[in-house]
Amino acid sequence: MFLKKRKNDVLKKLDAGFHMLECTMASVKGQLEDLGQNIGKLQAGVHKHDMAIEDLLEEWEERHSAEEEAKEQLRTFQKESTAFLELFGAYQEQFWNLKRFAEEKDETWAKQIALMEQNLERYRQLCGITVIGSGGARIDYDLHEVMETVKTTDPALDKTVADIYSCGYIYKGIVKKKAQVAAYLAEKHS
Repeated sequence: MFLKKRKNDVLKKLDAGFHMLECTMASVKGQLEDLGQNIGKLQAGVHKHDMAIEDLLEEWEERHSAEEEAKEQLRTFQKESTAFLELFGAYQEQFWNLKRFAEEKDETWAKQIALMEQNLERYRQLCGITVIGSGGARIDYDLHEVMETVKTTDPALDKTVADIYSCGYIYKGIVKKKAQVAAYLAEKHS
């Protein structure tokens, strides 16, 4: 009977241990399932972030490519603008020389050239070009390069343009070429 009781006690203890082991295993199983779900969520989050990083990299490459394209367009525009201004400068110099020659040789041609110049003025303005080349204007060292002085007794003419050797021009508010001029200089009376 003692053995039977002992056997029953051992069985009860074993039964309680198994029950406790089953509870622990069920708890561990639940924790493992939760851990598996959390790992799945983390993997989904990591995948989502990886895709977001890939999207950002693609967007950055597109913007970088667009920026390079814009820089290339700007370089092309600057080259074309420089070539345009060089062409205009050469044209204006030739036109100016033709005008001066006609003024000295043939009044009819001089009038025709003046009319042509008047007609071209609108197009120069549309391009943002202003010609520097009017006689009698006050000398402005930002616009004029004085090549020679001409003495005068008239104080009203002092520091004004006496003659224009080569006209200059302003492009979009920036002086690209100063006019080369002769300037009146009033003589001082002693």
